[in-house]
Amino acid sequence: MAMKNTSDYIEEHIKAILDQVSVAELRRSELASRFEVVPSQINYVIKTRFTESRGYIVESKRGGGGYIRIGKVQFSDHHQMLQDL
Repeated sequence: MAMKNTSDYIEEHIKAILDQVSVAELRRSELASRFEVVPSQINYVIKTRFTESRGYIVESKRGGGGYIRIGKVQFSDHHQMLQDL
């Protein structure tokens, strides 16, 4: 059984939030503080694990009032049919 790393825990935390709401608005600095990591690690997790190909839309604003919004794309049956073709 593989040990989880900090990135795995950050990913799980964000996914747990997304299970509760359709779009999560997060603060990079708050997540970094919670997991005791630098904000760039939060960026890394979001850029590598919350990609469009994995079904997520990410919107980000940097700066003092900055945020990260992550939403899960809901695909319809019609979309799946097109994918199958």
